[in-house]
Amino acid sequence: MRNGRTMTAACNATRSTTPRMALAVALGLIAYTTTVTAGRAETYPSRPITLVIPYPPGGNVDVSARILQRSIGDTLGQPLIVENRPGGAGLIAGNFVLRAKPDGYTLFVASNGPILLGPLITKDAPYRWQDSFIPISSISQAPTLLLVRKDFPAKTVSDFVEYARKNPEAIKVGYGGVGSINNMVSELMQQVTGVKWLGVNYRGNAPLMTDLIGDHVDAAFIQPVDALPHVESGAVRVLAVIAGKRMEKLPSVPTMAEAGYPNVTGLTFNGLYAPKGTPQQVIDKLSAVMRQALRKPEAVAAFEKLGSEAYPSTPTEFTKFMTEQTAVWSEVVKKSHIQVDN
Repeated sequence: MRNGRTMTAACNATRSTTPRMALAVALGLIAYTTTVTAGRAETYPSRPITLVIPYPPGGNVDVSARILQRSIGDTLGQPLIVENRPGGAGLIAGNFVLRAKPDGYTLFVASNGPILLGPLITKDAPYRWQDSFIPISSISQAPTLLLVRKDFPAKTVSDFVEYARKNPEAIKVGYGGVGSINNMVSELMQQVTGVKWLGVNYRGNAPLMTDLIGDHVDAAFIQPVDALPHVESGAVRVLAVIAGKRMEKLPSVPTMAEAGYPNVTGLTFNGLYAPKGTPQQVIDKLSAVMRQALRKPEAVAAFEKLGSEAYPSTPTEFTKFMTEQTAVWSEVVKKSHIQVDN
């Protein structure tokens, strides 16, 4: 009996101890995983970070990325490498980043078109930002300008709209790229005013400016970085700044709201995005470093030279902004019936 009681007691002890041991092991694993994850976040980055640009060198997005690159400098302890992957209206670069390992070492620098507008108008688009990317921080914002050739009869936006009303689809209005913000602003203004013009798509802003100066098109929606030298020389004229405030470089030019069309909006924005699944610690670290870098006087001055504004934000702020922009432009795309094949 004594042996039986002893054996029974031992078995009971084993049964009661086993769950405790399993719990201890599980807690130990959790603590180890947490420590390792925290350690990885603390040591990030441990190698160079690649910023993938969806356009060739020299454009607005590329220049913005290089300003960010210089401004961050050696703050992260690892270099930032700019890699240009143009083509497919920016979707090629976006798809490349989407397929990269979500570890913070391959990031997407994108403007309105590749991250938002392109996927909205593309049939079977490879991604939607909401499902595929995490917004880290905006980089910059720039207004869109409504330009006309120097001898165009309209002197104001109201004149321009009235001329278009009296000459339906006679005005040729250029924009650089289907699905670009300039294309979408052109569509939005037609929807708001009820007039129609002939949209002319160009493979970028540079050839568009050449044709506007040469009187091959009547008007254009375009960014300041491409337009200001020609405005200052008198080769073209600006009717309105599509932004919430006037530009310091164009103090006499009214905003579209001041010209009587407050519902015609269209900021150009650039931002940094990571593939979905990137650790939050990495996102937060990158965003904090970006906000610090973009507030440096030299960064602010560099963007002002482009006619843009350095515009850092938190991941939460940038996500909210992206959500609002998606709502606005989804409606414009729906009404315009623009769709392209992937």
